[in-house]
Amino acid sequence: MRYGGYTPPLLRHLLLFSDQTGCYPRLSRKYVMEHDMTEQKIVNLNEYGKRRTPITAENQAILIECRDMLASGMARVLSRQAEAMEHSLISLADRSPLMETRNLYFGAQGILNQTGTELFQACKQAFLKAYDKQTQSQDSGRSNLATDELSLVGDTDFEATLAVNKSGSRLRFHCAEELVGLDVRMGVLTGRPQMASDDNPMGPRIVCESILDGLESLGIDVKVQLVLLNQFDLMLYPELPGLYQEVNKLLVNKGILPDFKVGMRTRPDGNRASRSRNDEQADIMNLFEQLVQSPAGHATGAGGTGMPLAGGGAGSPFHAGGAGVSAMLGMTMMEALHRLQGGALSLPGGVTIDLRPVQSSGGFSNVVRELQQSPVMLSASQLETVMIDAVAMLFDYLFEDRAIPDHIKSLIAQLQVPVLKAAIIDRSFFNNRDHPARQVLDLIGSLVVKTGNEESGSDPLLAEVEAVIQRIISEYDQDASIFEQAVYTLLALQARREQELDSGMAEQIADIQRAERIESAESVALEHIRRALADQPSPSAIVAFLRDVWTHLLKREYIEGGESAPHLSAHIETMRELLWSVQPKPDMDSRLMLVRILPGLLKRLREGVQASPMSLEAAEKFFSELVALHANAVRANPQSVPLPEAEVLLDDIPAPEAGSDLVATPSSTAEPETVQPEVEDEFAERARSLQKGDWVEFHYEDGTFRWARLGWISGLKGQYLFSDADGLNMFSTTPQRLAEKLRSGQAVLVERRSPTDSAFGKLFAFFKQRLSPA
Repeated sequence: MRYGGYTPPLLRHLLLFSDQTGCYPRLSRKYVMEHDMTEQKIVNLNEYGKRRTPITAENQAILIECRDMLASGMARVLSRQAEAMEHSLISLADRSPLMETRNLYFGAQGILNQTGTELFQACKQAFLKAYDKQTQSQDSGRSNLATDELSLVGDTDFEATLAVNKSGSRLRFHCAEELVGLDVRMGVLTGRPQMASDDNPMGPRIVCESILDGLESLGIDVKVQLVLLNQFDLMLYPELPGLYQEVNKLLVNKGILPDFKVGMRTRPDGNRASRSRNDEQADIMNLFEQLVQSPAGHATGAGGTGMPLAGGGAGSPFHAGGAGVSAMLGMTMMEALHRLQGGALSLPGGVTIDLRPVQSSGGFSNVVRELQQSPVMLSASQLETVMIDAVAMLFDYLFEDRAIPDHIKSLIAQLQVPVLKAAIIDRSFFNNRDHPARQVLDLIGSLVVKTGNEESGSDPLLAEVEAVIQRIISEYDQDASIFEQAVYTLLALQARREQELDSGMAEQIADIQRAERIESAESVALEHIRRALADQPSPSAIVAFLRDVWTHLLKREYIEGGESAPHLSAHIETMRELLWSVQPKPDMDSRLMLVRILPGLLKRLREGVQASPMSLEAAEKFFSELVALHANAVRANPQSVPLPEAEVLLDDIPAPEAGSDLVATPSSTAEPETVQPEVEDEFAERARSLQKGDWVEFHYEDGTFRWARLGWISGLKGQYLFSDADGLNMFSTTPQRLAEKLRSGQAVLVERRSPTDSAFGKLFAFFKQRLSPA
């Protein structure tokens, strides 16, 4: 391999070594890059950015708590699924055509059966060790370039690397949503804000590597390790997102939150629109400067309010006068704003200005507009005058935004002077949508605060937000860190409120999920039986037993816990073992395996029969027939047993009785289902594209309307569960019914994007229009 005609020195050595030995040394890509840089005397400046400050004692305690939570959760999942893994391995062994592969599956099953607890503890300890090593190393500096890092790669090592990559990538993809926040939070805790995803000590790659390390510590054969890794991967796959969610919740409660973008949600073509808005806002300061020099700006002002941009305009009683006027007033613009932030401002000549916001019947007072008509503007420069007008327009848009409730607008109104100061001090406020002051406005504008009444009183969250605002008002001078701290506090409050709303829906969600599972339980159970019989056709006695008895167990477990219910997996594997046990056993290995699994199989079958409506006489008759079938299966020349058409028998299953616990309908506020023809149009697309947290405005015949938040989407039937802001009134509907309401105007989707982003988009369009020739 050459790069522009040049072969790196280390690569030349490797190629020569491989030609002589036929093997390739095993070394990391990082080692290759650093070795070549050393050979060429190149300094890697990136290394200096990778060094970290020591982890504080508080963060170290949080890291240990997160580590123990994840390690215990994974060990708990694997221990609970040990029996299901054994059944799966036996089934895999039965279907494998190669003796070597079958022995691997049987060997793995034997290890799980005999040393399962020790196995899980070894993997847990390996994870703890890897986690501590990953978090406690103080830097990721240059690795040792000693030659003892080189080793020959065998086939099994290569397979192990591929297996770790495959399992790690599969789990990371499945947990992508949870890991977005966890990667950043772990970077904050470990002092590595730019941490790569694979370096996350709680990430799937570290988990998979730890599993292999734990298995290796017990002296297990490498190939068996890979079989067990695959089984552990399958068991962790449905559970790991939940474990990561728990860790994320813990970190949120501890106040460990990254600086996320607020109020934006990915939608079709959303990235393109976002880039377009960013490009527009990046040019807004250029528009301000053009407006200062523009004749139109001198004539009417940026906001069309008569405010002059260069001083001396006819629309204001005050003229900008620079340093001389500042001396006359006895203060600069920033000093005046600082005093106004805390209360009233007294000027020479007995003039007093008080810009504290007051809500009137006409709405909320825009104190920045009042500031524009005060003597304080005499000390403003021309560009500051434009920026002040822009901030005034920003609050105009926020106060007119119907998506922001009035009790939230009253909170935003208190921040007008601090936000104006932040915009004048740091002009990136206008260009950077992630500016801390803008994020504070966005977070407050998007908070779900309960309206309260005489009975329930005001929302406690309201007082906490008030405390954040008062701290900004009392402490903000010129250091933007006060806004950054407010962002973290508001994010924590937002996460807590989301969790409260989700918890309030838990009972309703459980009812809907159970109702959906009841509706589909029979088809799910039959599908599992059909798939099993397709692989291993069986005598009519076995098919009848599955139809009359085992279907009942499958349906019951599915209704209680869904597809991930542990007992459902166990019943399915027991069913497959039963079908395998009555198949002819032509060789000694299969006969010995039958002898080995038969006691456990019969035990599970009897336990299932006891939990079913099967009578004692029918059960004894079935087990007597089963003895004859097993005896026939192990004969050297088994008798031919006629195999019935499974579909005919399965289709004859009677419907459950009305009083059966399997068809008990839970209490639910779901709207009655009506059969409607499917219509594919823009309204159907909008209804299907809703995501959790989106808002819809529902209109009623009496002329009233209310907003409802989408709090949950069913993964089975796709039902939506909505609630109001208080989380007290809930109702469910389907995307199809919602689309019908959208068509008729009974429902309107509410765009809940960043309030400041929306306002600045309008600002940009307005200023651009002012500059365009008439």
